[in-house]
Amino acid sequence: MKLILRISALILLLAPAFGQVDKIKARVSVQYIKIMNQESFINIEAKYKGENGIEPATQVKFRVYQRIAEDSLLHHGTATTNQNGVATFLLTNHHDSTASVSGDFTFIVKIENDPKFSDAETTLTFSDAHLAVVLETVDSVNQITATLTDATGHPVAGQPLSVQLQRMFGPLSIGEESYETDENGTITVPVEEPMPGINGVLTFEVVLNESDEYGTVKAIIDAPIGIPITDHSTFDKRTMWSPPSKTPYYLLIFPNLIILGVWIPILMLIINLFRISRAKVDS
Repeated sequence: MKLILRISALILLLAPAFGQVDKIKARVSVQYIKIMNQESFINIEAKYKGENGIEPATQVKFRVYQRIAEDSLLHHGTATTNQNGVATFLLTNHHDSTASVSGDFTFIVKIENDPKFSDAETTLTFSDAHLAVVLETVDSVNQITATLTDATGHPVAGQPLSVQLQRMFGPLSIGEESYETDENGTITVPVEEPMPGINGVLTFEVVLNESDEYGTVKAIIDAPIGIPITDHSTFDKRTMWSPPSKTPYYLLIFPNLIILGVWIPILMLIINLFRISRAKVDS
């Protein structure tokens, strides 16, 4: 009897262990991105080691918290990864919350109670920064001047800023790969080579890329200094190579007329055959 009781107790203890499903450990990376005068957000990317190598962790729900004290967290919301294993969490009111004494903001991104992936958390700490960009003309030479300051308005020196021109297939670097801010937090980059732009407007972006302290900060400016070109795109016109919603009218009308011209005689023939068969039955 004692042996039976011991075996039963052992089975009860081991049952939860056998019922557990091994979960996958996700590799999570987070990055703070701020686009001046537009939005700021946390970019979350999750991957895991699968049968085919490193694969994106899709449909993973992350909870985003902000640390407002040493032992206190404020829950801001959730974000779910897409088919590429990437999620974007918009930050709308984090500056209204309490930062640390140094002015840093600390966020914690967590996986909690996911059916496939084990619990995990990643910490992201950054300081707020402001990037101002202006276009100037000095001695008939156009130049872009950018100034980087911290949350208190003091210049930030020694940070690499890159200047890029927005293009359809990706940004085009202007000048050197990056320029280091001086003691005033400023860089000046001449734009000497004329470049084409729709209606003569060029869109430049100045980027502080993946700084350990400030994250990624981007400022965008439109400059009417390009060579005017006309947009000859026929995307919004009804052409043979347009999307289905922009099919030319003649391709909609004539094929349908042909279809009606074929089916109407067939239907009339069927109706007449039906009438003939009915007439024979009645007679």
